[in-house]
Amino acid sequence: MDHDQRRSEIAEAALEVVLRQGLDGVTVRGVASAAGCSTGALRHYFPNQRELQAQVMAVAASRLRDMVLARVQGPHPGTTMVEQMASIIEEMLPLDETRRRELALWTALVEWERRNPPEGGSQIWADQRALYRRCIASLYGYPSLGSQDAWQPHPDADVEQWAAVLHTFVDGLAAQLIDTPGQVGPEDARSLLRWLLEAAAPRPQASAASSSPVRR
Repeated sequence: MDHDQRRSEIAEAALEVVLRQGLDGVTVRGVASAAGCSTGALRHYFPNQRELQAQVMAVAASRLRDMVLARVQGPHPGTTMVEQMASIIEEMLPLDETRRRELALWTALVEWERRNPPEGGSQIWADQRALYRRCIASLYGYPSLGSQDAWQPHPDADVEQWAAVLHTFVDGLAAQLIDTPGQVGPEDARSLLRWLLEAAAPRPQASAASSSPVRR
């Protein structure tokens, strides 16, 4: 069997281990059992546990980007900009089983980065901040940010501040959906998200002399 193909198959089996047990479940013994091979055979492809975990996290990151971006970049219903942005941001919330599984992978990735800090800071954090920056910039009426621009601080300080607030809010809301589902359910989350976006959206000035938005 092709070496790269077998490594990929083992990584796929390891992803299921991550979903059940988190990053700490990704051991040579545990993944060998999930992949249906001996520990010796697995070590032929991954000599040690760290290399195994690194490969699994790389596959998880690539998979998540592909899945989430496909939905984020697709058509989003909504008659208002708030509704359109809400439908995008909902893709980052564990509102159904698919997104709950994705959050489990995100959590494992964050833990991997915490244990193995990447040069230049967290890639996961930067990817998510870029998404929220794009959403707030759209609320403010700015042209759609390119992939490179979204990674840089926005020149409008209010956009940058609200992107930070939104990022923190969504992370906290996601945690409550998982940890306290009896108190915060999907409909609660959708309502709270729209409330925050309404608060973030700039309001026209009271004076008719100027149509520029009030910076909050």
